[in-house]
Amino acid sequence: MGKIFLAAAVIMVIMFATHEKKVSYASEHFRDGTFHNLVETPNKSSGSKLGSIYRILFESGKYSPKELIKAHKINPLYANMNTGDTLQATWLGHASVMLKQGDMKIITDPVFSKRVSPLSFIGPERYTDDNPIRGVNIGFVDAVIISHNHYDHLDERAIKSLKDRVGMFIVPLGVGQYLEKWGVDPLRIIELDWYQSLSMPNMKITATPALHRSGRSYFDTNKTFWASYVIEMGGHKVFFSGDSGYMEQFRQIGHEYGPFELSLVDIGAYNAKWPFSHMTPEEAVQASKDLGSGTVLPIHWGTFTLSDFYWKEPIERFTAEAHKRNLNYVTPEIGLPFTVGGIAPVEKWWDRYE
Repeated sequence: MGKIFLAAAVIMVIMFATHEKKVSYASEHFRDGTFHNLVETPNKSSGSKLGSIYRILFESGKYSPKELIKAHKINPLYANMNTGDTLQATWLGHASVMLKQGDMKIITDPVFSKRVSPLSFIGPERYTDDNPIRGVNIGFVDAVIISHNHYDHLDERAIKSLKDRVGMFIVPLGVGQYLEKWGVDPLRIIELDWYQSLSMPNMKITATPALHRSGRSYFDTNKTFWASYVIEMGGHKVFFSGDSGYMEQFRQIGHEYGPFELSLVDIGAYNAKWPFSHMTPEEAVQASKDLGSGTVLPIHWGTFTLSDFYWKEPIERFTAEAHKRNLNYVTPEIGLPFTVGGIAPVEKWWDRYE
């Protein structure tokens, strides 16, 4: 009974934990006060969703690993070295990836908090013993890219930690208000609509469609936008899916901007209760094919319990389907860099954990 009352209290906090301003945006995707996907995305009933949320909050132990997963700390010498013409990537856990090429550095959706929740004592808890770049002198970061405002992608602790060593923060429409609130200079925040770009010396970042939603409380659903991104740095092309359900626009993005040497593709948090918000692992393989992906780094798994399946299921289903479809992929341990186009790390490291 106590858990039911606690769950009710948590839901009330989530309902009212909002910071969005009531503003309008000059975007064809914004109407009637909210942002919209390119296709209608009806939701399952709230009642059916609450059951999944309850299990994530209070029964996550049966979905999570039995011990903490090792996250390798980034070597500061590596973080600050010039990689020349090669493109290198480091999975930092969940949807966070550090991309390096030459003396340029980009980080996607950094999250440092132990929990991805409006409350510090409850909510999805990190599987890993640490974050690979927390407390590490990684030097200057050219750009931090944020895909949307959900707690597992937009993290106050990470933004405050990184804000004084980042050149530009690239975010979807409406998300900049959080960064300003957390002390980021507004001149270093760029909000993009889909198909808008930010160009910098030897680097270009373009926001592209995603099939998702936004919100940090019950009353702010879709008040800010969400996006995937095309990242061009030093002649290399990377696609970052952010969070997205499967959509036909992946093929269009691949045709217009690809092929991509590396695609960072969401494979986790799928659920029949929210079918338009995340891809199944098999859909992620199809999306990777649509994009024209040379190599795929599966992301959005192995870090937090965000749906009601065992933590290994996404990567096991993804790799099985990738083998069937002859899709090249990498499965690096969290915090270990790899060179795109070099020797592919494909060890099934998750088998070391229960």
